Amino acid sequence: MNAQDISREPVREEFDDETVDLREYWRIIHSHKWSIIGIALLFVLVVFKQRPVYQATASLLIEPESTRIVQIEDVYAVSGDDAYYRTQVEILKSRALAARVIDKLSLADNPEFLPQKDSGWSFRLNWREWFAAWLPAADEGAPDPEAEALAAREALIGDFLDRLKVAPVRNTRFVRISFEAHDPALAALIANTLADTYIESDLDARLEMTKKATAWLASRLEELKKKLRVSEQALQAYREKEKLIDSGGVGTLTAEQLQDLRQNLVVAEQERIRAQAAVSQVRAAKGDPDKLSSIPAVLNDPVVSSLKGAEVDAERRLKILAKRYGAKHPKMAAARADLQEARAAVRKRVSSVIASLVKEYQVALTNERAIRASLENAKDEMQSIHRKSYQLNVLEREVDSNRQLYEMFLRRLKETSQAGDLQKANARIADPAAVPVVPVKPKKRQIVSIAGVLGLLFGIGLAFLLERLDNTFKRASDVEERLGLPLLGAVLHLKLGKGETPLDYARSHPQSRFAESIRTVRTSVLLSGLDEPYKVIVITSSVPGDGKSTLAMNLADSLGEMHKVLLIDADLRRPTVATTWGLDRKAKGLSEFLSQSANASECVHQLDERNVYVMPSGVVPPNPLELLSSRRFKEALDTLGRTFDHIIIDSAPALAVSDALVLSRNASGVIYVIKADSTPYPAAQEGIKRLRHYKAHLIGAVFNDVSQKKKKGYGYYDGDGGGYYASYGYTQD
Repeated sequence: MNAQDISREPVREEFDDETVDLREYWRIIHSHKWSIIGIALLFVLVVFKQRPVYQATASLLIEPESTRIVQIEDVYAVSGDDAYYRTQVEILKSRALAARVIDKLSLADNPEFLPQKDSGWSFRLNWREWFAAWLPAADEGAPDPEAEALAAREALIGDFLDRLKVAPVRNTRFVRISFEAHDPALAALIANTLADTYIESDLDARLEMTKKATAWLASRLEELKKKLRVSEQALQAYREKEKLIDSGGVGTLTAEQLQDLRQNLVVAEQERIRAQAAVSQVRAAKGDPDKLSSIPAVLNDPVVSSLKGAEVDAERRLKILAKRYGAKHPKMAAARADLQEARAAVRKRVSSVIASLVKEYQVALTNERAIRASLENAKDEMQSIHRKSYQLNVLEREVDSNRQLYEMFLRRLKETSQAGDLQKANARIADPAAVPVVPVKPKKRQIVSIAGVLGLLFGIGLAFLLERLDNTFKRASDVEERLGLPLLGAVLHLKLGKGETPLDYARSHPQSRFAESIRTVRTSVLLSGLDEPYKVIVITSSVPGDGKSTLAMNLADSLGEMHKVLLIDADLRRPTVATTWGLDRKAKGLSEFLSQSANASECVHQLDERNVYVMPSGVVPPNPLELLSSRRFKEALDTLGRTFDHIIIDSAPALAVSDALVLSRNASGVIYVIKADSTPYPAAQEGIKRLRHYKAHLIGAVFNDVSQKKKKGYGYYDGDGGGYYASYGYTQD
């Protein structure tokens, strides 16, 4: 395997994510050591500068809700002893009680609560002021004194509550009131004053509550008295209007009577339906004697039945006589007369029964209508009775309720008036606060040690975070690890004088480390192409400003010491070669040569006796990409390749435009320039990916603009053998 094959083999990274590189961790810590130490010292200084804080504690015994001489639960009852106890604790932490203590002790004028005006720095962080400082200031015109005073008052109460701590003792009725202050005597005074003020506030509240209850009961009693009188008058007026003596005399119709009417109506309906059915049968017969005789009501009539029997007997006798006598026999005539008489009697009786059926139907219908009307009248009368009874009951209940309320409030008013002077405190101070001697915070020895350790950890964490967020190339080894390209060399950063270029510096300081780094790149390029020397070399980068043009010119100048070299400025959008080499900006160059408006001798310029020739960009064309991708450009490279040993092409950045991708097809190799602390990993990886997609042969990468102050951190041998360009070599630049 030759050097060219080695340059094409990507660096294996399979163990990068699995192994822990302690040297890398040490490098990050070492590179940020002063920042880490500064943060640790800042933490220690912050803690050390804190003023001592003293805490005084008073013990308050809260009694159960006191037994009252009278039971006035409606006024100040508490649901449950535990709820009452928690309520008192919350009152101790209330803003109203804090405001009373502040006014009682005139804390607004106490230096302890005044804004700090001294030059010393205190680490007491006020979140309200911090957020207010970041919020945009509203243009509200002239300041309002009342608003400012109110804001100052609220800030003072907030500061007071921040220092206050009220903690109930578990399974007891004790409450510990603690207050923190820089002045130990003030802390004890405030704790005791808060306890006394709470007791006074409770007594005042009870007395005020009693007064309000008495006044409210008196006003309410007068209203109830008027309401009772009005309700009694309404009840009496209603009784007089309806002529009622008492509630028992309202009813005049019983439910049994109404039920009897309903039953009679049912019977009447049945009678009417039966009679109506018979009448319907009569109407259906339409006067036919036979049909009328077959009606059940007619058949069931005993007289009709008797007459029918006589008719049948007459017919049978007539038939018997007809067998003996002739038609004109007197007995036959008498028999026929008897039959006709029997039939006439039947017809007459049927007509009588039918007439009685019709009359019976009319009577049943009239009876039904009468009973129905009586029932409706009874219902109306019952509804009227119910309404009167309901209204009477409503008025009586209203009178009773008003009388009960009036008597109850009258009794409560007497009880409350008698209990006004018998109030008892619900709490007492069991253990007053003493002036503390030892501050509760800060515990400087312990906290300083912890702050130092936390500061170091925070600084180290911040260093690793910044290192993690920084996605630029920091070391030369990052090039091989991130891009899989061999590193051709690392070019140092230069501090140039006014009007001086890197090319001028390299020529005037041939023994400088910068010149040595360029020669190292030259050597790497030549060694990587021992078997197949690179004829056409394209130099590109990710984005503008990475130093590709500087490397192209200096590499061409360095190769000119050994071979005949042509430098072509193919960055037709932002050409820089002509200006750097001192040529006229209008000098003919690549664009004229490719457009055949000038020959090679006019476009190639030799500025001194070295073997370095320059072909500037010439006139900037409107379509650089089409010009560089033309067949004429490939033919031009073949023609120039017969004259020169190496052709260095300064190309545009690979991510900005596609010029470098097109040029790589006609090049023997491509050198990719990475600027230290500037080129991001993703940008370089994307540029390499594009070039490889076009099957460009990547010779390697150059780590450019390496700071000499950090050269040990950028070299191949971090921490082992010094920087890439350590002290070995020339003694002076």
